[in-house]
Amino acid sequence: MAAYLWCMNRILISLLFFLLVFQLPQTNAQNKGTQISILTCAPGKDIYSIYGHNAIRILNPDAGTDLVYNYGTFDFKTKGFIVKFMRGKLPYVLDVADYGRFLAEYDYFERSVTEQVLSLDSVQTQKIIAYLDNNMLPENRTYKYDFFMDNCATRLRDIIEKNIASCTWSEMQSTEKSFRDIIKEYQKGMPWTDFGIDLIIGAPADRLATYREKTFIPDYLAVAIQDAKCASTPGQKLEASQQKILNFDNASGSINFLLTPYFLFGLLLFLEIVFFFNFWQPKESLLVKYDHLWLGLIAICSLLMIFMWFGTDHIPTKNNWNVLWASPLLIMWWIMNKENPYRKIVSYLIIALLTISMMNALPLLRILPQYFHPVVAIISLILILKIVRLTFR
Repeated sequence: MAAYLWCMNRILISLLFFLLVFQLPQTNAQNKGTQISILTCAPGKDIYSIYGHNAIRILNPDAGTDLVYNYGTFDFKTKGFIVKFMRGKLPYVLDVADYGRFLAEYDYFERSVTEQVLSLDSVQTQKIIAYLDNNMLPENRTYKYDFFMDNCATRLRDIIEKNIASCTWSEMQSTEKSFRDIIKEYQKGMPWTDFGIDLIIGAPADRLATYREKTFIPDYLAVAIQDAKCASTPGQKLEASQQKILNFDNASGSINFLLTPYFLFGLLLFLEIVFFFNFWQPKESLLVKYDHLWLGLIAICSLLMIFMWFGTDHIPTKNNWNVLWASPLLIMWWIMNKENPYRKIVSYLIIALLTISMMNALPLLRILPQYFHPVVAIISLILILKIVRLTFR
């Protein structure tokens, strides 16, 4: 009996060894002709698409599959969608789609798509496929989106780093740019979008980004992949080939200065100067309504900035020094009785904050650790004139 059990154990061990030896090559063989590539999609015209997009393509001719894994999707049917989106709590989802369907969408919106085929061996290919399959599990598909640190581009960068140990990023072409500098490259030709984003994002956007961190923008990830090396094989590049799948000429048109925030607030500054020096005075009731409209809008801006700072999980909107000119003190000053002796003290304090803000919006006089849009200088001057007119006259 003992001899029988010994023989059976030997047979089982041999069988297990046989399966291990022959199963691994079979798994690699199934992915031998598999091609993995990074897709970089050009910026679109809508606000959510102006920075471009990345996805990863897995082409397996032997299995007859051609799939695109996309980390940039979310469900509009999510309960409390708007509130979660505003607060930075909206879960983003890894989705997978047929390559043809994915490409058709970008063809429809006339957005160029570039493909970079990665130079991978069978082991690296299998590791990336296994990683994506694991991410597609229901408990792993969602993640907490962060515009600078965790998005559709950085997720692909992380996949490369975690599954291609020999990959090294080249920093030869690195230049000193802040996160704000980088996103401004994609906001050219959109003066109101550029102005609004500068108002809502705070000091974290003005930190210099490392070469690796710059890959939060799809185009920057594409450049990083193009320059990356595989340390295990001297001279070998991560990018095996590159081709333009869709090509559209999306040249931006000229900007009408009359439709920019510079013109609008410049015109309002001229109007405030007219009121300040009594060159012309409308009816008292009309002027009061105009002043109340101004202060009401500033109050809304102030509350929105404070909410985005303290009431959300958005890192870029923290530490927003714009609350110095869009100050809650303006709300206090607005509701204070004109006879209140502290109203003038509050006025002096607000004027001081507005002066600092005006200086910070001028490139050569910047004193705060945050970039202010130049229009802030115009708005600050308007508010200074308005407070002096309404408090000291």
